[in-house]
Amino acid sequence: MLIETTAGELKTALAALKPVIYRRNCIPVLGAVLLKDGAVTGTNLDLEIRIKFAAKRFEGSAAIPFFQLLDLVGGLPQKTKLRLQDTDRSGYGVFVTFAGGRYYLPSYPAEDFPEWTVKDDDLQEMASPDGLLEALKTCQPFISTEETRYYLNGVCFSRDQEGNGVIVATTGHHLIAYQYAHDCQDNPILPRLALPALLGLAQPERVMRGDKQMVFHLPGGNWLKSKLIDGTYPAWTRVVPDLPADAAELKISPREFLGVLGRMKLASRNGSWRAVDICANASGDLVVVTCKGSDGEECAERLDKGTAENWSRMSNSIWSASSTYLMEICRLSRKVDELVIRGTESNAPVYFSHEGSKALMVLMPVRNGNEFTRKSLLTLARSGDNDADAAAQVA
Repeated sequence: MLIETTAGELKTALAALKPVIYRRNCIPVLGAVLLKDGAVTGTNLDLEIRIKFAAKRFEGSAAIPFFQLLDLVGGLPQKTKLRLQDTDRSGYGVFVTFAGGRYYLPSYPAEDFPEWTVKDDDLQEMASPDGLLEALKTCQPFISTEETRYYLNGVCFSRDQEGNGVIVATTGHHLIAYQYAHDCQDNPILPRLALPALLGLAQPERVMRGDKQMVFHLPGGNWLKSKLIDGTYPAWTRVVPDLPADAAELKISPREFLGVLGRMKLASRNGSWRAVDICANASGDLVVVTCKGSDGEECAERLDKGTAENWSRMSNSIWSASSTYLMEICRLSRKVDELVIRGTESNAPVYFSHEGSKALMVLMPVRNGNEFTRKSLLTLARSGDNDADAAAQVA
């Protein structure tokens, strides 16, 4: 084997493989990368990434320990000329040489490196890649990490009630369905671990689908291959509420709400808060957020940009939700001026959406609600009219 390139070219290619290679491996060769045919390839048997890099000469092949090679070339100036060459020692190994330096690294036989054999005839194009990375990035916080329900540990290429293509992710407590046109009919599930790798690469040029894998063709002849989760995704459309036209509606500023939630988290000792209550007065011009800490802390704030409509439909006039999931949704929506929350009653799921959004977000309620929330309406009322409304709510 003989490869002549620069430290910068090799380092850039190696860095793209980092998400699929682990420092600890039961199979030693999985801690190595394969240099072959003008490219470097890494795999963990569930994902495979192949990245080409510029080389003056590229002859033969070798499997070299990844982290040793990355740490070595990462410490060199970008334009340093490198030579990787077989040794004449017994066994396997390579010399990495550059001006003023010569390193010996162990290696493995190239034929021992596991390579996927996916035939193009076994694949079919499943979607336009436009907008794929944005969809995956938005859905990523909604993916479950629960091992018991392993089929939730990824994003599902599914269809909504109208038959439109969507990418769905859920933890069972909150859910997102992001509009994305595709041709899948059988709900394939792309594993969670494929997303960080994909999001660190360029926008795919083609997305191909087989029975048990997806292949993302990248610019420059590169690719990422991923196995699919072998499982059945739950019928998520059943939990999406069918809301009437006069459903209760709450309009908030996600940036303001995120600030309120952040202050409440700091005020609650050791961040012990778990749920918050949202309550509005009868006229809908006063919206209050409250929470109680485990050591008796009480937090209440009025949303200056919060308004409500048809709030009387919300049983008990209080809606309670997980503070953590609310913060995630507000972070995703922080660039918009107004986030709309719609629901029918306190113990039912609610919609989150905003103008121009491709995503439908659903959050399950939690059991909370207390007299402190009702009294906070009266305490934080902004006018005499609101005082009367709050007093009526408390009564």
